[in-house]
Amino acid sequence: MPVYVISGIALTFLAAWLCRRGDQRSMNSLKTKEWKFAVWGAVAVTLLSLYPQLLMWGVRGREWNGAYAEFHGDEWVYSSYVQALIDGRPRRNDPYTGRDDLPHRPQPESLFSIQFVPAYLIALPARFLGISSSTAFIALAFLVPIFGSLAIFWLIANLTRDHRLAAAGSVMVLSFGALAAGGGIIHVISSGFQYTFLPFLRRFDPALPFPLFFVFCTFTWKSLSTDRQAAFGWAVAAGLTLDMLIFSYFFLWTSALAWLVCLAFLWFVAHPRQLWRFAGSFGTIVLLVFVALVPYGILLTRRSLTMDSGQKLTVSHAPDFYRIPELIGFAVIAVMIWSVVRGRINWRAPESLFAASFALAPFVVFNQQVITGYSLQPFHYESFIANYVALVGAAIAGVILWRGPEGEKRPIRYRVAARLVFIAIWWAVIEITAPTKVLIRESQFTDRAAAVCMRLRQLSNANGSFAKTSAGPDPRPLVLAGDNKLSLILPTFAPLALLWAPNFDFLNLEPGESRERFHKYLYYTGTDSNLYIKELGQPMSVLAAAAFGHERVIPDLSVRPKVITSDEIAREVESYEAYVASFTRERASQHILSYLIVPVDGALDLSNVDRWYQRDQGEQVGNYTLYRVQLRP
Repeated sequence: MPVYVISGIALTFLAAWLCRRGDQRSMNSLKTKEWKFAVWGAVAVTLLSLYPQLLMWGVRGREWNGAYAEFHGDEWVYSSYVQALIDGRPRRNDPYTGRDDLPHRPQPESLFSIQFVPAYLIALPARFLGISSSTAFIALAFLVPIFGSLAIFWLIANLTRDHRLAAAGSVMVLSFGALAAGGGIIHVISSGFQYTFLPFLRRFDPALPFPLFFVFCTFTWKSLSTDRQAAFGWAVAAGLTLDMLIFSYFFLWTSALAWLVCLAFLWFVAHPRQLWRFAGSFGTIVLLVFVALVPYGILLTRRSLTMDSGQKLTVSHAPDFYRIPELIGFAVIAVMIWSVVRGRINWRAPESLFAASFALAPFVVFNQQVITGYSLQPFHYESFIANYVALVGAAIAGVILWRGPEGEKRPIRYRVAARLVFIAIWWAVIEITAPTKVLIRESQFTDRAAAVCMRLRQLSNANGSFAKTSAGPDPRPLVLAGDNKLSLILPTFAPLALLWAPNFDFLNLEPGESRERFHKYLYYTGTDSNLYIKELGQPMSVLAAAAFGHERVIPDLSVRPKVITSDEIAREVESYEAYVASFTRERASQHILSYLIVPVDGALDLSNVDRWYQRDQGEQVGNYTLYRVQLRP
């Protein structure tokens, strides 16, 4: 599979290079000296992006254990999968259960094995350089904002032919991304939880393929704005780039396809007499997309049965017109229509059509369920791509409106653009630095957790425990982590399996296995009925999400969220009580523990563990005590 990744990248850039060689007369070509403005913009965004990691280094100092500063809680699942690839495990692997695709134990496709391009783009260089996934994720915090900023700059510069405005636009688009999604400080004010800033930086999806989206848009522009000989090459480059997005991140490639549909519709409405001239470019892109969708569809047919339920696919035909990216798009379209009526812009001009297509795309991605009947976590569009697409459309439309009809060269007030950039950067600074206390707390926690995880890796390698358990029902040594967040972090640093972690309802498990492991985790950690009832009633409760589904706890995951009722809580507690009452040695032997990690504060009641296991004297590593455990005879 890595061969396909490398081949796709090589073909894409080869096509782009050949096109550029044949496109020397194009007025869209940017001189090298004009990129200096783009570089300054990229540096500004990158410095903002590095703040959490710099803060962690400053707080931890010489005690730093190699952990990366997270932008989003989901990143630990991604880095765990990447680390498994770095360790030489197959594409179809589960870093949390320890199960790999083997001839005698085949594994189905997962969310990660289907969207394999970004994972291998990280894992292959990391393995060559001998670095961990945590170190690679630190590098991504530096590389992604650079390439993301340059990609948006290149797109806006080609459409506006003004490198200064393009540099300003790239900074504003990335800085206002959270605001345009209703995230960041705005989200805290409205809901009080799930603080996010610079959402495009979530590693590795959408971070790594994020720049490719705008590169695809630029390739499409060039395929429509150059002579026929060069247009074909640019169309091939656009199609191959979209193919890479298909195997990278669902919400990016579907957004790219929705944008392409909007652009094609507007283009042929504006130029009906030139249908055959431009049909070749659109047709080439679509043909290459279908070529990629065939193997993509095959992989989907081999997916895990838990994948659909884990992704919270909802059946709905209800329209959705009130997302912030849609409101931005509506404002852009309304102003453009008003300007057309007043004769201020030429709506048939290519750059006008592109601006309008960016404004229309959010309406398509948020309302495709009106036709298809299926909605898949639309907040991902809102946070990770539709917001940036709408802002790009607004930036391009602003330049078009200022210049006037037929692209008249009215003097550009660069001071106005500079002031807007200043505001954008300071807005981003406020959003990033506002949760500094939270970032410090999280940095302390994750880096200390990394220490005990790496110690666990050393122990498992030294005593050969992996070899002893590789042939059993659990293919890797099994760890019970008494801390939920620690269980998410562990596979990034130690190649062991977990009895249970908060993401187990997303994994490929046998029927009933997820609930069995969850109840066993509660039992071993000394959770009684009263404590369980209290936890199930808490907002954003990890235990409630495991018991009833994440979509019942996190409203954004479902278009029709259902509140957890007291009757449901009572039935769940009753089910857990029945499980505890019927616990036997046979159940204890189903998943045999090798290690136990608990906080040193002694808050957990380990009497149920001691009933079935023998613990050694334990070893304190930071804020945790690590025990080797052995099932009693």
